[in-house]
Parts: sequence; C-alpha cells; structure tokens
Amino acid sequence: MSVRSNKDYDELREGGSGIPKRVGARPVPLSVADDGSESTLNNQLDLQFLWPDQTQDAVLVRDLEDRILSWNEGAERLYGWEAGEALGRNIYELLGLRRVAGFEDLGRALAERGEWNGQMHQLTKHGKEIIVESHWKLVQDEAGQPKSVLIVNTDVTERKRLESQFLRVQRMGNLGRMAGGVAHDLNNILSLMLVALQQLQRKGLDRDSQRWVRALRLNAEHAGHLITQLLSIAKGIEEERASIQPRYLIKETAEMLRVAFPKSVKIKTRVASKLWSIVSSATHLHQVLINLCLNASDAMPKGGTLTIEAKNLYLKRGYRSAPAEMNPGNYILIKVSDTGIGIPAEIIDKVFEPFFTTKQGRGTGLGLTAVLRIVKSHQGFIRVSSKSGVGTQFRVYLPAEEAEPRVSTNSPPAKYDDAA
Repeated sequence: MSVRSNKDYDELREGGSGIPKRVGARPVPLSVADDGSESTLNNQLDLQFLWPDQTQDAVLVRDLEDRILSWNEGAERLYGWEAGEALGRNIYELLGLRRVAGFEDLGRALAERGEWNGQMHQLTKHGKEIIVESHWKLVQDEAGQPKSVLIVNTDVTERKRLESQFLRVQRMGNLGRMAGGVAHDLNNILSLMLVALQQLQRKGLDRDSQRWVRALRLNAEHAGHLITQLLSIAKGIEEERASIQPRYLIKETAEMLRVAFPKSVKIKTRVASKLWSIVSSATHLHQVLINLCLNASDAMPKGGTLTIEAKNLYLKRGYRSAPAEMNPGNYILIKVSDTGIGIPAEIIDKVFEPFFTTKQGRGTGLGLTAVLRIVKSHQGFIRVSSKSGVGTQFRVYLPAEEAEPRVSTNSPPAKYDDAA
C-alpha cells in the first residue's frame, strides 16, 4: 500500500486498517514488521521523519530486543537483503556488526543523550565488508519510555578507501624525503669505505685476501648505485636505462657469491654465449639476481647447488605461463634454481607479497617484492615452481632489446658458457 501524503498517513494512523510498506517523500520510506497489534502500529507510525524518497541511505528501525522492525529501499540496495528477508531478524547477526572505536559507548550514549553517531564495519548479504557512517536515535512512546531505535546508515566505503590511498601517498612522500636524507649520509660512509678498499688492493695481499677485497669493493659499488637510486626516487627522478648485457652481470654476481656464500653452497652458471641484451640498469638486474640468490642460499642451510641459467627465447601470444597482457616477441629467460627445502604449496602464492617471510627475525619480506616490482617495470614477468625437499626455481622473463633477430624454431641449439 502506498502513502501519497501526510493526510493519507494520518488516515492510516487513525483508522489502523493498514501499514505503509513503502512510504513516499515525506515520511520515512520504510517496510514495517506488523504483528497485528495496535501498539506495533502506533509505535512505527509515530516515526514521522522527513527523508528524500530516493535516498541512498539505509533507514531501519530495531526494537529493544535487537529485532529489525523496519527496512527501507535504501537498506535493500546497500545490504542486498529484501525487506521480507530482513524483518524480524537480529540486526547484529544480519549485518555482522563489528565493534569499532566508540561502539562500547553506544548504549550509554542512547540512554544519556538519546542518540549516537559513529562508524561501523558491516557485511552485506554477499559477504562484502562495507563501512558506514551510522546515526542511531532513540524513539520513545507517549509515556517517555524507550520503545525502538531509528538507524540511518550512509555508505562511506569508497570515501574511506580514497582517504586511505591519499594517506598512503603522503606516507610514501615522507618516506621518500627521509630516505633521501639517510641515503645522503650512507653515501658519505660508503665513499670512505671504497677509498679504504682501493688502498687495500694496492697492498701485497695474498690471492684469497684479494678476492675478498674485490668482492667487498663490488658490493660497496652496488650499494652506492642503490643509494643513488634512492636519492633519485626521493627527488622524483626516474633512473636512466641503457642497453646492458646480462651475461657479464651474471658472471660477476656468481663470482661475488662464491666468495660470500658458505663453501657448502656450490654455484653453477649456464649462460647462452650469444645472450641478447636488454634495456635496463645494472643496479636493477643486480637487485633481481642478488635477491633470488640470497633466497636460494637461505633455502639450503645444509648446503646444496645454486644454478643460474640464461637463454634467449621467442614468446608467442598465449605462451603457457605468460600473463594475458604479455607482448609477444624476443625475451631472455633467467632461471635461478636451488636444491633446498622447497616452498610449501600453501604459501607459494604469497612469496611476492610485501613483508611476507618465513625467516622469522631475519628477513624483511621485501626482497621478492622488489624483484617483482623491477621485473614488472621492464614489462616482464616472473614465475616460481617448487617441490618440498627437492628445491625451488624462479624464472624471470625480460623483453630483449629491440632489433634482436627472431629465433627460428629450426635454429640449432644455443651454445652456452658453462661454469662449475
């Protein structure tokens, strides 16, 4: 039954012959639970609350036993529950109300002030979590006794998401400025270390000592490049990329790791002798290799074999492990494999998530996140496979520099530079 005016509303109230299921522009547009009693009729029809007819807000009424008595079209749109499904249900069970800051004071506020305002996390019919600005107002009967609570909920989920995004950008800006200051200080320290290492190299050191000094110098230089990258990010400057040959960087990384890793970890390389070039920066590719190799070493606490491979590859559209957005063409494939403990199947999909780590107390959980970010920034992709007790393999696909010849399917097998 539709109520078209206040006159209709008053007639309904006086006659008591019916209850409006959808109220028009002036009274609250509510569906009302009707147990047939005159008290229920009067209690609900007393809610003459002005509200727009097509409001997006959810307007509902609950009794003192938390049962839903009224449910408007806005509530149907917001929560997905039809009025017939919601009426009579416990409001807390239906909406999955979660306690938030100030929620404990709700009852006290209603008793003392007759109303409460705050934010709530609620669930829709389909399990989606939403955030609402909620206004609760206590409704009293003619004797001044509480009889029900009128609730108006406004969906602010999207607004809160945008606010959170804005705050995250602000935090990143602050971190960038802080990183710039720290990077400047670290750069000064590293400069002194490099001078000292260069002086050491001029001394008559034995062969093993020379290898250690060279490894330290290379690491210090790469750290310097990382610091330069941090300073560029802080200033909003993109790091320049150029044509680089991964073969040399893989060889240099392997030599450095042979010095730094325990003797129980054997390092092998297998790199195509005519490996294509890529457009990147040595710092970025070095970060990818070092992070993958450090993970491999950590997975072999009792020793094992770490293998770095690289070869040329032409990928067609629809390549079995490529993402849908992949551009077909020439790629280089870098594989980093270990014979370690492997990654459990239940967590393998989480390894690239920020701060996810199985190295409690040691790892930051950011190494593989950085790898994924770098690879994606090169329009490449990365895949991982693992078997418990057998080992893990990371496969990095990076677009080759343009003008490289396409590999024919009839071409002879590539030649490799193998190193034990």
